[in-house]
Amino acid sequence: MRSLPTKRHITLWILLLLAVLSWWLQRQEGQSFQPPEKGESLVMDFSFSDFVITAMDNNGEPKHRLLGKSMIHYVDTDFAELTEPRLEVYREMELEPMTLDSERALIYQNGDSVLLQGEVVLLRHDEARENIMKVLTRDVWVYHDQEFAETGERVTITDNMGITTAKGMKLDMKAGTIELLAEVRGEYVLQ
Repeated sequence: MRSLPTKRHITLWILLLLAVLSWWLQRQEGQSFQPPEKGESLVMDFSFSDFVITAMDNNGEPKHRLLGKSMIHYVDTDFAELTEPRLEVYREMELEPMTLDSERALIYQNGDSVLLQGEVVLLRHDEARENIMKVLTRDVWVYHDQEFAETGERVTITDNMGITTAKGMKLDMKAGTIELLAEVRGEYVLQ
């Protein structure tokens, strides 16, 4: 007579399945975002200078706007290099867009993934437009379709309440929330 699986066996199988799935997803992600090797010859198929690209939402309102000094697109790898990019993210009911500025950027997967390289400055106004939050960090991944951004680098957030520092950040652009990941410290001013 065959015994029924116990909760322990089922839990172990679920954990094994999750581990295999995590490994597979990590491997897929790692393959998707590989920039070309140094010395690899790239074929440019188009370029822009002093450009503005606007993506609209279903109502015909601006959703994202990408501005930059230059953009070079490479046909072989389907990625683009940008110089001095600015990403403006528009949210409903907000007059001012959230902006992300960086020294340069790499765009992958037809714009679905963007790596803002070097120093990155994020600015966001509150709803009353009385307070500007400024976030300084480096090397931020932006996932356009998910309206999500993240970095593992040092983060400094300054607003009229004080200064907060951390290591690593996740930004939900749709909700307008920031999650600080580790080593969070704050200095706040009482008003």
